[in-house]
Amino acid sequence: MLYIVGTPIGNLKDITQRALEILRDVPVIIMESPQDSMRLVRAYALPQKEIIKYNERNRKGMENRVLAILREKDAAYITSAGMPGISDPGEDLVRLARDNGIAINVVPGPSALTAALALSGLAIREFLFVGFPPKKEGPLKKLFIKYAERKTTLVFFESPFRIVKTIAALEKAVPGARVFVAKELTKMFENSFEGTPADVLNQLAANSKNVKGEFVVVISF
Repeated sequence: MLYIVGTPIGNLKDITQRALEILRDVPVIIMESPQDSMRLVRAYALPQKEIIKYNERNRKGMENRVLAILREKDAAYITSAGMPGISDPGEDLVRLARDNGIAINVVPGPSALTAALALSGLAIREFLFVGFPPKKEGPLKKLFIKYAERKTTLVFFESPFRIVKTIAALEKAVPGARVFVAKELTKMFENSFEGTPADVLNQLAANSKNVKGEFVVVISF
């Protein structure tokens, strides 16, 4: 059995009892980043067990080893934070298991995506999640214009290295859009910014700390 386990996106208390039970019971934990996930292991004094690293860079080379393990014993997969399978290698691992007849069980947990939507206060009846948006300004502006014309709420993750350029591209493409930017959700330095793209750019520029961390962007057209 492969367990897909949601883990906290920041605050380590945001973990379910079932998730802890599974992580305590399985003999193997497959981790996207052991460096990140061992913080959770230590916080809850989880028993020592086999740890397998499986991420975007090594997944092809690890497929045979992971399959051999899953054919013999249960294992849980956790990412650096949040619900596996959303813009991470979890989707590849699930497909690998499914294609090879391995049973899969999901243990739902926190997600930065749904947390940001809930916090935004925007009318969310339907939305499009695009993972990480294009890096170049041209394709980025085309993306914004496309969904502005469709009146579709757009949601994506963004890095601290790209957040200002991304909102600046939005300001050029659709200056009247309504934007909500969530920073470091559930963590010590959680913050959020909202308004027009120009408003948000001004808020981000007000303090150098505002552009540090991990971001979720919600745009209502």
